[in-house]
Amino acid sequence: MAEDVRRMVGRNVRKLRTAAGLTQAGLAERLGIDRAYVSGLEQGQRNPTIVTLWHLSKALGVRMRRLFED
Repeated sequence: MAEDVRRMVGRNVRKLRTAAGLTQAGLAERLGIDRAYVSGLEQGQRNPTIVTLWHLSKALGVRMRRLFED
């Protein structure tokens, strides 16, 4: 069975965030959102919109497709 895309995105966000040297709070500040949202996203509990994914990629300095790498 295929992995839930929310978990895949969350895992990639966590990997990219830590590679960028950011805490969850630091990423949340860049995005203008609550740290708890970033936590939920990384745990695969959130279903982000395409706009949120675009903002995430910009905040992390990566192409959006990196959020979907398997």
